[in-house]
Amino acid sequence: MAPVKPRSYEFDVSSIVMLRTRLKMKQTKMAELLDVPANTLSRWENGSTKPDAESLAGIHSIALENGATVNFFKKKAVPQPKSAKSLRVAVLADFQNVGVSANNVAKFDKHVRDSVERLFPNPKQSLYRAFISPKQAGPALKQSGWKVKEGAGNWDKDIIQQAKAYCGENPKGTALVLITKDGDFAQLIKDLRGKGVETYLMAPANSSRKLLDVVDKKHRIPWLAKM
Repeated sequence: MAPVKPRSYEFDVSSIVMLRTRLKMKQTKMAELLDVPANTLSRWENGSTKPDAESLAGIHSIALENGATVNFFKKKAVPQPKSAKSLRVAVLADFQNVGVSANNVAKFDKHVRDSVERLFPNPKQSLYRAFISPKQAGPALKQSGWKVKEGAGNWDKDIIQQAKAYCGENPKGTALVLITKDGDFAQLIKDLRGKGVETYLMAPANSSRKLLDVVDKKHRIPWLAKM
């Protein structure tokens, strides 16, 4: 009776009600035949609990004995991804933090853009912004089409402000790709995700565990070795 692909199916809470209706049987009568309390049957029918295998076999037997059939499972609804063409995409790179050398900017840029384009082909709007220290590869990044913010000190506040400002205009219509290894951004990811922003992380393997743990594998973009 179990589906071939259990992960693709779920228990259909309406199946028992449909069977009872077809058999013109009251809850109390079916509960009596199954030797379970009436409130247990009620919980199965409203979805608060699910019958075990023995109970399903009992319900199946009642159906067969009365010339009826019952299908306990239905295919799970597959959530539809947002249309890439309706999305605004922001790529924010904490460049001073991830350790990309000036010689590898072109490689870095190609990997990031290829990854983002695979996720979001032809987005409605896209922004690529890097936050760097004075002696880093500003010219090379600018030449690759990145907006660059240069200066000494810690860029965390600026990156957080930029992310919240860009994503805040239309959270559910915006995707963010954050490139960093800093655990201080874990809360930002949680906050944006809670507001409906599709949030991805691209981070080296030696990144903060606090940061890596807040993003599932589906929303983690692989980091290129030797970058």
